[in-house]
Amino acid sequence: MRRTGLFAITSADRLNAGWQAAERARQRGNWGALSHIERLLQPLSRDCGLVTVLDGHPATLAWLGSVHGHRTKALGVEHFGQTGTIADLYRHHGIDTNAIVHAANAAACGRPVRHLRAPP
Repeated sequence: MRRTGLFAITSADRLNAGWQAAERARQRGNWGALSHIERLLQPLSRDCGLVTVLDGHPATLAWLGSVHGHRTKALGVEHFGQTGTIADLYRHHGIDTNAIVHAANAAACGRPVRHLRAPP
């Protein structure tokens, strides 16, 4: 069985700043310091994969796998300036539904999801 969760992150900057602040607090001896993202990801098993999707650079959220050591596939826009419909641009940049499902297959353990188109 696959379990799936969804996080809607409104500020990657603030989420990362909180994680960094908790790490600094632990380095100073406050062993109980936990960031918001650590609490959110804590219930996930270690073999759970993460897929991040952003209509910005994929590195913006790629650090989430470092919080508890999860395998992570970060999807996003690496080159800017293209024009087209939203669907065309999402497909071009690999952040459309099909690309997300392919990334989930790569990141997660278990049987692959069937009925996928091959990525372009």
